[in-house]
Amino acid sequence: MTLLVLLLTLLLSGCQDNSGNGPVVIPGSGSTREGIGSPLAAWTEGELDIHFINTTTGECTFLILPDGTQMLIDVAGNIVSTGKVGSTTNSGIRARWDPMTDPSFRPGKYIADYIGKCMEWTGNKTIDYLLISHFHNDHFGDTENMPVSSLSSSYVLQSTAEILDTYPVGLFMDRGYPDYNYPFNMQTGAGNAANVRNYVTAVKWHVANRGLKAEMFRPGSSDQIHLTRKPSSYTDFKVQNIAVNGEIWDGADGTVKTFPERSEIDITKEADYANSSNCPEENHCSCVLKLSYGKFDFFAGGDAQYDGMSSKTWKDMETPVAKAAGIVDVMKADHHGVTNTNGYGFTSSVTGKKAEAMSYLKPTCWVICSWTDGHPRQPVYEGVSSLLPSTDIYITNTCSAMEQYKNFSQVKGSDGHIVVRVAKGGASYRVYTLSDSDGKMTVKSVSREYKSK
Repeated sequence: MTLLVLLLTLLLSGCQDNSGNGPVVIPGSGSTREGIGSPLAAWTEGELDIHFINTTTGECTFLILPDGTQMLIDVAGNIVSTGKVGSTTNSGIRARWDPMTDPSFRPGKYIADYIGKCMEWTGNKTIDYLLISHFHNDHFGDTENMPVSSLSSSYVLQSTAEILDTYPVGLFMDRGYPDYNYPFNMQTGAGNAANVRNYVTAVKWHVANRGLKAEMFRPGSSDQIHLTRKPSSYTDFKVQNIAVNGEIWDGADGTVKTFPERSEIDITKEADYANSSNCPEENHCSCVLKLSYGKFDFFAGGDAQYDGMSSKTWKDMETPVAKAAGIVDVMKADHHGVTNTNGYGFTSSVTGKKAEAMSYLKPTCWVICSWTDGHPRQPVYEGVSSLLPSTDIYITNTCSAMEQYKNFSQVKGSDGHIVVRVAKGGASYRVYTLSDSDGKMTVKSVSREYKSK
C-alpha cells in the first residue's frame, strides 16, 4: 500500500458524517467527537455548553461556561402525569415518555443526576450560579408529594430545594430576595403561595445554616454573573443582565423602570389580577439575560410576554427586552411558546403598539422547552417560523398534533435534551439532541455547524 493510499484510508476511517455511528470530525473544532448512538462527548475547556434539560415537567437550563464555571437557570417542576394541564393536555408528549408514572421520580433529583455527569467533565462540584427566573411551579418546583429534606424538617424537596441540598451553590439569585413582596407579598398572595413559602424557607435556611450567598438579580449589571475560574483567559465572555420586575437595561450604563412601583399597586393577591390594570403578572416580572462569547450570543427571557398590552403598553415587556438584547444566535423561547409571547408582529387594536420581539432577536436557533401538548401554540409557532423562515427550531417534547403545524419542517431536533455546544472562541456551534428517558445522554441527532453572528 502506497503512503498516499494509507493516509487516505486513515483519514476516511476516522471521519463519518452525522448519520453514522462512529466518530464525527466537527469542522473548526480541531477534535474528533462521538457521534450518533454514543453518549455526548465530554465538554472541554474553552467550549460553552448550554443544556436544555428535559424532564417533561418544566424548564431547566444548565450552562458550562468556557473556564468551567457552572450555572443553572430554573429547576423544572412537578406536573401531574397525564390529562389536562391548564388549557391544554400533556398526554400527547407523555405518550413517548412519562416519568411521572414512576412514584419515585423527582425532577430535582433527575436534574441533579444530569448535572453530576457534567461535573465529571469539568471537575467542578459547585453550581457557581443558580438563577430562578420567576415564581411559577414549572420553573422552581412543586411541593406536592415531595419528601421532607434530610437537612431540615422546615421544607420539602421541591426541585430548587433539592438542588440546594445536593450541591454547593456559589451565588443564588431570583427576582424577590430577600423580601419577596413585589408586586405584593408573594408568600401569602400568590396563587401558589404555599410553594413560594417552601421555596423561601429552603433558600433562607441555606443562607443561615450553610453559608449560601443570595441576592436579587440586578438589572443592567454585567458583573453579577462572571467567570470564576480563569476569567483572564476568556475576556470576550460576558453575561448582561437585561431585566427583572419591569426594570430594563437601557443598553448603556443604566436602566428604565417600566412597571408601577409597589406603592402604586393596590391589590394584595394574585386573584385580583383580573380586576386590576396596574399590576404586573408573574411572567412579566421574569429575570432576563443575554450571554455573549466571542461572536456568539444567547438570550434567556424566562416567561417574558406581551400579555395585557391592549390595556397598558408597559405590559408588553417582551419587546423592549428583546430590543435591548439585539440579534442573537440562540434563543430559549419565551414562556414555552404560548399565546402572547415571542412577538412576531401582533398589533394592539387599542393602543396601536406592536409586539415584535422576534424582529429584534432574529435567532438562528429557537429552542422551545415544552411540557404540554400546547408548547408551542400553533399560531405562535407558525407566526415565528413565517417571520423567520431560515431559523432552525428545536423542541424538547413534541406530539402528533404539532406535526400538522405549518412549517414544521423547520424543526431540526426534538424529543430529548437539547444541547448547544459552542466551539472555543465562540465562532461556531452545533446543536445536539440527546436521549432523555434512559439517563444516558445518547446523541440522537447532530446539527450542521452554525457560524456565530
